[in-house]
Amino acid sequence: MTTVWFALRADVRRRWPALLSLALLLGLIGGVVLTAAAGARRTDTAYPRLLTWANATQTDIIPDGNGIPADYFAALARQPHIAAMTTAGVYGTVVSRGNQANVTVMSSPDGAMGVTVDRVKILTGRLYDPKAPGWAMVDQQLASLEHLTPGGTLRLYGVPSAPSGVPEYNKAVTLTYRVTAIVAFDDGIVPTGTNTAGPTALVSWPFAAPPVAAGLADGYEAAVRLTPGASQAAFSSAAEKLAKRYQDTTGNVVTINLSDQVGATERAIRPEAVALAVFAGLAGLIALAVIGQLLSRQLALDAAEFPILRALGVNRAALVTLSLARLGIVTVTGAIVALAVAIAASPLMPIGPARLAEPHLGVEVNLAILGAGFAAIALLPLAVLTPPAWRAAHQAQGPLGVAEPIARQSRPSRLAA
Repeated sequence: MTTVWFALRADVRRRWPALLSLALLLGLIGGVVLTAAAGARRTDTAYPRLLTWANATQTDIIPDGNGIPADYFAALARQPHIAAMTTAGVYGTVVSRGNQANVTVMSSPDGAMGVTVDRVKILTGRLYDPKAPGWAMVDQQLASLEHLTPGGTLRLYGVPSAPSGVPEYNKAVTLTYRVTAIVAFDDGIVPTGTNTAGPTALVSWPFAAPPVAAGLADGYEAAVRLTPGASQAAFSSAAEKLAKRYQDTTGNVVTINLSDQVGATERAIRPEAVALAVFAGLAGLIALAVIGQLLSRQLALDAAEFPILRALGVNRAALVTLSLARLGIVTVTGAIVALAVAIAASPLMPIGPARLAEPHLGVEVNLAILGAGFAAIALLPLAVLTPPAWRAAHQAQGPLGVAEPIARQSRPSRLAA
């Protein structure tokens, strides 16, 4: 092994530019593959992780009636199925008298919405004080429509509806708010219906003066997150039975299961994750083919000195060890470079709507994927090239390091005679 060690050191000193070039090429290609693989996982899990981070609600309970059913909401919050709950009022407004663009405006009497329950993801600005009148957080759609930035002024026109349901624009009331942040709501990552398709604003309580708010209220709701393992059907049944005890609900509530919206959002995000995973797989196969050819050629060049080493008494196993050690320097260095590339490129992920959903943008280190990728880059080329290394060592036989000499002829030559 001493001879192998000296041969390896001499080879590294003599051929380090070529070995380094192969390692860098392997690292760059492997980095692309690892970036895509980790990005696929990050894209696919972005929305579920957002829901967990946001303490997102799973069910909306909407009582009948125009006023706030405070007694019913208080009783509902004591139900054993509930892990978290917030209340909110939903109001009908328009952006301006000219374009009459519908805006979903919400305000939370308990101040929990957007802060501790259904937490908003702040894109720019800062979280508002839910108890400071006149503050608002808006989504990107409303910010673009009204050219808003944090610190700007949002002007809405509250339009009451006639008993027939027809908007009475001639009775519109001007509402003014100071914008503290541009945010993303967990139910607005991908518009999946009329409730999440339009611009949205979350404003501090109270939404407006009581007479104005009463005329603009579309209704009040309780947004609920259930305890793990709780039955959605059992909770809905309990909420409906509880409503019959309180007159402020007129005995009726509407239960909306938000799982359909969650499923629709995940299905909308999944194609980008699948595309990244497919790209990572194809790029990995191409990289293995290209790098395998280059390393195989390097192996053939290294095998040219095997006869000399055999003449020095190096056995076949030692020659294979020397070949794999040379290749291992390339693959391990390339794997380290690939990890560095993947970590440096991780802020580019996720892609598509998942980027808006990602709760923690920036550098991410996925130990499972990066660890498996490091092992594959470092070991898979060695596994593929081990048989050629054995064949190269097998061809360098004989005491002189060449093929065995031809057996002496039975009849001596005339010169020998």
